[in-house]
Amino acid sequence: MPKRKSTIRIWLSLAILLVVIVAAYNWATSPETASEEPLRQRQLNSLRQWFARETGNDVQPTKVTKSASSSGKGERESFGKKKTKLKRKDLLVAIPSSSDRLPLVRGSRLWRRDVPSLIITEFWSDPDKLTKQAEFEGEKLEKYGEWREAWGCMKIGDVRAGVTPFLAAHLHGYENFKWMLYGDDDTVFFIDNALDMLEGLDHNMPYFLTDHLWFPDQFDGRGGDHRKMHPNRSAPRCLPCGYQDPLHQPNGTSIHVPAGSYRAPEGCPCTLETLCRGADNPGYWGPECQWNKASHPGWWYFAHGGAGAILSVGLLRSIEWAKMERRFDVDGGVSGDSQFMAAVFDESGILPTDPGYGFYRPQMTLFDPGWRGEQARGPEDWGVADLGNDPMGIIDR
Repeated sequence: MPKRKSTIRIWLSLAILLVVIVAAYNWATSPETASEEPLRQRQLNSLRQWFARETGNDVQPTKVTKSASSSGKGERESFGKKKTKLKRKDLLVAIPSSSDRLPLVRGSRLWRRDVPSLIITEFWSDPDKLTKQAEFEGEKLEKYGEWREAWGCMKIGDVRAGVTPFLAAHLHGYENFKWMLYGDDDTVFFIDNALDMLEGLDHNMPYFLTDHLWFPDQFDGRGGDHRKMHPNRSAPRCLPCGYQDPLHQPNGTSIHVPAGSYRAPEGCPCTLETLCRGADNPGYWGPECQWNKASHPGWWYFAHGGAGAILSVGLLRSIEWAKMERRFDVDGGVSGDSQFMAAVFDESGILPTDPGYGFYRPQMTLFDPGWRGEQARGPEDWGVADLGNDPMGIIDR
């Protein structure tokens, strides 16, 4: 009897093993597993399934219609449409810094690996020497440029921060990159995630991508003083051209736009006219598209420099370097990120586009400096002059 029970156990174990092997083979060879579906498409399918479960309706993405592109003709590209695979060499990192903050620049090499980078420092830092030193240290894709200090601004590096994207594009060559990652010397980009996000966007469209904006009024209906907050979902913005999301409807008409958010239209490209005429946002604009809630881009309406932004080569090509060279030869009197956004609007008429990942989901922000004060401080930062808010101070300590 014991021998018979042992035999039965062996056969049961073999039967279970056979079932597991067959199931694994079927899974591995199924079309769903074998397909190399783009990340954005998988996300969209997942969102559609979630929406169908929540509402009982299977909402399909907005149909792509014919529309003028940045060149004034051609078919509008579908958001998320897989095109030529982006590579790290298609990017350019642009960082404003200074000689006393170069340890931060060197520390950023970890995430900038295999990505061309241009660091703009002050005049006396000798950018040629810094470039040669980077090459000696094995960083052949790291180059340096120079711009003067700004003694009449909030911080002496503000003008340099404002001119950095234009100068970096000029020095690197517009034909040598598709997208620019622009941020402070203590800003971190996750390169693989950035490549995934940009995969379906047209780099020739003038895009100024960020979802982290300052704006002078919170517009959340709670009352009180909510001025000058960031990231501020009530700040005007567009969504990408041909944007698709199961919750989306054209021209900001979706009932799923979170409370307090600007009702963003698609921008092909994103201009003042698009924002003013393309969505119902009472109180923002006058009858002739005058600014009612912000006096001008760059004056408490601007992209947060610490969170960074991604700029298309189409945007930077639309702005003449010679004009920027003259413009930033004088002190702007405001922060570098304010000066940059004002220059973009004045010279190209382009305003920010929200990548859209978190537009209908307020708990998500793609562009975020990640600095959370108390979470990043240790005992060595208590009671010091900078209160643990200066990255270089933390490195020194």
